[in-house]
Amino acid sequence: MQHFIRSTFSVALFLLMLITACRKEEERRFSTELAVDSRIVRLNATPDTTRIIVYADGDWKMETAEEADWITVQTAAGSGKGDAMVAVTDNTDKLPRMMKLIVRSKGKTDTIQLQQRGLVPAIVINDTIAQSIANGGTLKTPITTNIPLDKMEISYQYDATGEVNWISQLQITDGYLYFKADTNKTIAERTAFIKLSYLDALGTTVKDSIRVKQYLGVSYKDAVAKDFAYVKQLLAAGVIDENIYVEGTVISDKGHPNIGKNENSTANKHNLDKTVNAISVYVQSPDGKSGIYFKTQTAGENIFNFNDKVKIWLKGTTLARFTNPGRTVISGVKVVNIMQKDGQSTALLPREKYIGDLTDEDLYTYVKLKDVEISVPSGSFTNINEGYTARMDCYPTSIRDIQGNSMFMLTNLDVPYRRDGNAVPQGSGNITGIIVYETYDRYGGSIGKYAIRHLKRADIDLKQDRANGFSNVLVEWSRFKTEYAATPTAAANPLTPDIGTGTITKSGNAPMDFTANGLYTTTDYNGLIQEPTTVKGAISNGGWGSKNWWNTAANRGEYFEIAVSTAGISKPISLQVDGNVDIGGPRNFIVEWSDKNDATAVWNQVGTFTFEDVANFSNTLLTQVAGYKALNFQFPQAASGLANLYIRLRVANKTVGTTTSVTGGTLTAATACRLVHLSIKYNK
Repeated sequence: MQHFIRSTFSVALFLLMLITACRKEEERRFSTELAVDSRIVRLNATPDTTRIIVYADGDWKMETAEEADWITVQTAAGSGKGDAMVAVTDNTDKLPRMMKLIVRSKGKTDTIQLQQRGLVPAIVINDTIAQSIANGGTLKTPITTNIPLDKMEISYQYDATGEVNWISQLQITDGYLYFKADTNKTIAERTAFIKLSYLDALGTTVKDSIRVKQYLGVSYKDAVAKDFAYVKQLLAAGVIDENIYVEGTVISDKGHPNIGKNENSTANKHNLDKTVNAISVYVQSPDGKSGIYFKTQTAGENIFNFNDKVKIWLKGTTLARFTNPGRTVISGVKVVNIMQKDGQSTALLPREKYIGDLTDEDLYTYVKLKDVEISVPSGSFTNINEGYTARMDCYPTSIRDIQGNSMFMLTNLDVPYRRDGNAVPQGSGNITGIIVYETYDRYGGSIGKYAIRHLKRADIDLKQDRANGFSNVLVEWSRFKTEYAATPTAAANPLTPDIGTGTITKSGNAPMDFTANGLYTTTDYNGLIQEPTTVKGAISNGGWGSKNWWNTAANRGEYFEIAVSTAGISKPISLQVDGNVDIGGPRNFIVEWSDKNDATAVWNQVGTFTFEDVANFSNTLLTQVAGYKALNFQFPQAASGLANLYIRLRVANKTVGTTTSVTGGTLTAATACRLVHLSIKYNK
């Protein structure tokens, strides 16, 4: 018991001594002539206020070390222990910042470091290596940064045994890091590293670097300059033996996902080979009026950037010339073929044209198409079943212009904004890009003489609102109205137009048969993905379909028939349609019109088209489409101003596909044709 009492007493004595010591330490700490409770104060990026406790033996005063309009010392003086109040303005759109606060009392000073958060500093150089030709010149590489170059620390590291100071003139302009490499006069290739770093006001360092590799050149002595016309018209096809070069401006961009057509592998049609996109380079003549399609030997040798001024030595490359449309492709380009390459910071302006004014000379040039709109302005830029993205790579979007002409805008599926949750613009405007010629098996092979590839979202410069366009919509159908399916009437049925007045019927069917035997609902893929109701882009009632497409008794194809009135319309109308067919369904169609739909009617043909087979996941053919095909047809003036206008989409023949081939099947009553959009428009 005595031992327990002694132990308890000892503990109590120790605690008393500890408390006494702490009190003396506290008194010692704050009995100085001047002290503050924090040396570093960090505030939020939004407008904020903080309190700083000052300990002094007498009067004290606080002020900023420098004048700054973003910080205000609201309570700047006191006596003894007191609070200084400091406020900062909004900094959410600027880099972190810091200001020293000085406290003075009786000839003593103390310092507080006031920090404010802001943008997260970033330096990301997109390329790990920049390759320079022997002749040097200005290089550019994409960079993502919110830090001005003059605030960065810049360092260079050169080969230990090589020349130094051969890189200079760094600048950042419009998302690119530009720098100049001197001519390599040594007897070997050389490398260097450019390192960029930034220490922010919060004490965090961000950095990145790029390796610059410069090749050893060859002699271009006696090489003769030739213009594009000579190369495209007079130079012999095959391997080029002439010691010649061309000069022009690059309008493509290495590493960009929307430059060329990616092919499905021959060995495995379910995989994509993206080599073509990686090696494709488009160069236009100095005046921008003619273009040549170049292909580098490897993806690594494509060091061409958009708006590079280049001289390309053609000796040893291979020329191929094609007709309908006339175009020239030069392949096998190596780094050694690049005589000169200079990045230009001044903007490259496109030539402006209407679709109908394009010629073969415009291929592989940079063009702004004037007064255009998306023919079927619904969903995203790539309305496909997202389950097929590993098996296909391009979505052709039908576009049309104020003059009634149409073509396709091509979007590869690696384009980041192709389906970002935003709806496509419904108004009109301009689309800028590279004019190309491509075939596309999933759209029946030919997709026209010309198409356009955009390089950035801003290139699709269309007004968002349909009211800000050149078109009036006479009538439009864009979904199957399941809410009217149970008890359809002439005024309210599943194919009641979304806009305007008109009807769609299917030959051979009762007009009000909205069952599996008549017109029934089908799935579209124009969902915006981010919507919780969409899976892989699917909209369950996005369209309508029907079966029984051949009239055996009459030995003719059946048809969708659209009935409208164009009375009072003085301008030509156009038809927009979006659809596909079942495997084994009707592929070939005729668009025709008449002012009657009885036995005396004279049907005038407007055009023909194919609907491709819908993709089969277990065995996807290169000729099958994982979505729908959109088309535009311009009608003659005679179809306007009619009290009654009838338009037919009629099956032309019994050619159908199979699960293994685009043709060779048998058209059966069980196979369907689907539409997910149909509209008739005319200019305002």
